[in-house]
Amino acid sequence: MKIQTKLTLLFSVIYGIIFLLFIGGIYHFYNNENKTEYFERLRLRATLKFDLIDGETVDPDILRIIYENTPGEYEPKVTIYDHRGRAIYHDVEEDSLADESAAKQIALVKKGGECRLWEHDYQTIGFTINDKQHTYYIFATGYDNHRLERLKQFRIILGAAFLLAMIVIVFAGRFFARQAFRPVSAMVDKVKDITSSHLDIRLDEGNKKDEIAELAITFNKMLTQLENAFESQKQFVSNISHEIRTPLAAIITELELAETHNHSQKEYKEVISEAMKDAHRLAKLSNSLLDMAKTNYNPSDISFRELRLDELLLEVCRKIQRANSEYTIPILFDKEFDDDTFISVNGNEYLLSVAFTNLIENGCKFSKDKQCEVHLSYENEKTIIKITDHGIGIKAEEMEAIFLPFYRGTNKSFAEGNGIGLSLTHRIIDIHHGSISIDSHPGLTTFTVSINHL
Repeated sequence: MKIQTKLTLLFSVIYGIIFLLFIGGIYHFYNNENKTEYFERLRLRATLKFDLIDGETVDPDILRIIYENTPGEYEPKVTIYDHRGRAIYHDVEEDSLADESAAKQIALVKKGGECRLWEHDYQTIGFTINDKQHTYYIFATGYDNHRLERLKQFRIILGAAFLLAMIVIVFAGRFFARQAFRPVSAMVDKVKDITSSHLDIRLDEGNKKDEIAELAITFNKMLTQLENAFESQKQFVSNISHEIRTPLAAIITELELAETHNHSQKEYKEVISEAMKDAHRLAKLSNSLLDMAKTNYNPSDISFRELRLDELLLEVCRKIQRANSEYTIPILFDKEFDDDTFISVNGNEYLLSVAFTNLIENGCKFSKDKQCEVHLSYENEKTIIKITDHGIGIKAEEMEAIFLPFYRGTNKSFAEGNGIGLSLTHRIIDIHHGSISIDSHPGLTTFTVSINHL
């Protein structure tokens, strides 16, 4: 069931119940007012008969004849008792109240001064009249045919009004639901046009204040993120293709030349050496891409454990120096670590090794003396790692772009690379809820990594 239909039904039911309670209250009030009015009419007719009998104006037998000849049930039946509870007058001889019933009703009148009773559609009023000598108890019972007829007509009118009102409420609810959901319908129609090749479409944000506008704004932000992600993916694939194509083309060319011409053993060794370099370059690129894929996992799927950063950095430096004997990597402690927790973090050992390997290798690679320094310190709740080299530096205008995938600055001619290392490092530090910053000028470049310690 659509939300519009649900809202229409809910709107109709709520207003239907409210309206039903309203007309029920009106009917109840109208009915009680008519009953009260008829009680007063009964009192008046009974008082009149008592006055006629008490003043001996009209003979009681004549009053009975008048009652018996009154058509229908419009004339109330009157019974009068003296102070002793004896019936001194009743309109119909055989309809006089039984002694027990009369005693109960007289007792009610004595207690409250008046009693009002109704049984089915008959109403009875009992009250007292005092003359100079005695107290009399007068009871009048009647059937208000006019009231019942009016109530019947009133019920028909209220029922018809209720049905008509419900029809109007249903159509009004349907109309207002459609009006309220018109922006949503427009959004649905617009969303249907959005495809992977048309992510530039945006929803109308309306007045930018109500809930529909908030939904449109949020959806547009999501579309912007998706568009950026798709563009990044396209650029990523394009960059990968370019990075892979270059060494593959070089390997193919070198092997084809070696195959089509006779060469000396020295020349074959040179061809094999060049092919090996390109193959190693491809292997490094492949490993970097695999590491980048790992950083795109859900952080909750990545295992973390307690690590000592000094031990981790010592192991990273040993591996780098085993692979590159010309590199020099001193590790310096700028502060004394009195507590192991100052240098311990909760992290993934493999990913942090990759991040620090990239930073240290870059520092050595871009330094003329092939040396970089690793400084360890702490501040408040963070462990600080600074990796400093005395190389060619990074231009100020390139600072913001160095963490982008496959970006290589103007210093790319100084050393080989594929532009993945720093972007991968930045992603790894983000996963560990840390931060990385850079300060560089010719002759000195410092990468500063901050990670919360235990």
